[in-house]
Amino acid sequence: MKKEFRIAALAAAITLSGCASDSDATANVDPQTNQAQLQEQISSFKTEINDAESALKAVEAKDLAWFATRQITDAKAALKEAKEYFSEYESDSSTMNNSIGLFTSTTYLQATTESLDTFTDNLYKAKSIYVETATVLEDALNYRKQLEKIDAKKHYPKTAQQLERQLKTLVDYMANDNKDRAIKYQPELVRKQHNLEVRTITKIYLSDNQKELQRQKTAGVAQHAPKTLRHAEAKLKASETFIATEPRAISSITQKAEETRFELAHSQLIATAVQNLKAMPDKDYERHILSYEHILTDISAALDSGDVRDQPVLQQGKHVVASIKANQKSQNDLIAALESQLAEAVMAQKTTMLASTKTEEVKTAAVIETPATETVEAEVSVEAPTTETVEAEIISETPAAETVEAEIIEDEVDETTA
Repeated sequence: MKKEFRIAALAAAITLSGCASDSDATANVDPQTNQAQLQEQISSFKTEINDAESALKAVEAKDLAWFATRQITDAKAALKEAKEYFSEYESDSSTMNNSIGLFTSTTYLQATTESLDTFTDNLYKAKSIYVETATVLEDALNYRKQLEKIDAKKHYPKTAQQLERQLKTLVDYMANDNKDRAIKYQPELVRKQHNLEVRTITKIYLSDNQKELQRQKTAGVAQHAPKTLRHAEAKLKASETFIATEPRAISSITQKAEETRFELAHSQLIATAVQNLKAMPDKDYERHILSYEHILTDISAALDSGDVRDQPVLQQGKHVVASIKANQKSQNDLIAALESQLAEAVMAQKTTMLASTKTEEVKTAAVIETPATETVEAEVSVEAPTTETVEAEIISETPAAETVEAEIIEDEVDETTA
C-alpha cells in the first residue's frame, strides 16, 4: 500500500462526498457511479488491512517483537485502530467522511489511512532494527542460540534468565538508537555466556565423574590407593580444562569423559584390593599370591611358552607379555607373507590374461588380413589349369598322327592325278 494512493483516495472521497462548491457539478454526478467508486475504495482498504494482518503474523513468527518491542507494539495498536475506523463505514459507505469525534474534523477515511501509515512505518522500522541488531550483536546472539541448544536454562535457570535479560537490554539499546552502548557492553555479556556454556557442558558430561571423585575422597580411597586416585583426579581436571577451551567439541569431550570414568573405576578397584589385602590374615598370603601365579601359568600354557614358575611373579608376567608380542609378530609376519603371495598371484594372473588377450587379438587380425590356405589353393586351381587340362588342350589343338598321314596320302593322289 502506498501513501500516495491513500491520499488520492482521500481526495477522491472528499470530492465525491459533495464538498465541492459547485452544486451543479455535484448534481451532475451519476449516483450509481459514485456508489461504485466508494465500494471500490472500501474493498481496497479491506485488502490493505488483510495484508497488514498477514505481515504482522509473519514478523511475529520471526520473534521480531523481541528485537523491536516498542515498534511492534505501536504497529499492533495502529492496525487495531485502522480496523475499528474501517468497521464504521465498511457496511455503510455514506459514513466514510463523517467526523470521528465532536472536537475533530478528522474523518473515518482519514483516520483509517493515518493508522495504516503508522502501522507501515513501525513495521518497516522494526525490520530495519532487526537487521542491524543481528549484525552488531552477532556474537551475543549466536551464544544465545547455543545456550538454547544445550538447554542451559534447565541446568542453571537463574543464570540463564539473568543473561537473557542483559541481552535484551542490549537489543533495546539498538532499538532506541543507542548502538554505542550496545557495542560497549557486548564483550562482557559474551564472556558470561561462554562461562555458562562451559558450566553447562561440564555438568552434562562430567557431573557423574565429579560426584564419583568426591565420593572416593570421602570414602577414604586415598588411604589405600593414593597414587591411582591422584591419577584419576588429574584426568578429570584435564577434561574440565579441555571443556573450558573447546566446549563445542562434543566428540572429544565424550571420549575424555569416558577415559575419566575408567580411571576412577580403576582407582576404586585398586583401593578395594589393597583394603582387602590389608585385612587378610597372614596364613592367606600364600594363597593370594598363588592365585595370581596360577593365572599367569594358564596364559603361558595357552601360548605354549613353557613353565616359568621358577621365576619371580613379576618376571612371570613379563615373560607372558614377551610371548604374546612374539606370537603377535609371528602372526603379523605370516599375514604379510600371505598378502604378498596373494598379490603376486593376482599380478601373475593379470599378466597371463593380458598376454592371452593380445594373442587372440593377433590371431583375429591375421584371419582378417590374410586369406586362408584353402582359399589360396582354390584360387590357384581356378587360375592355373592342371596337367591333364593342358594335355587335353594340346591334343585338341594338335591333329593326331592318323589324321596327318591321311592328309599326306590325299595330297599324293591329287598330284598323281594331275
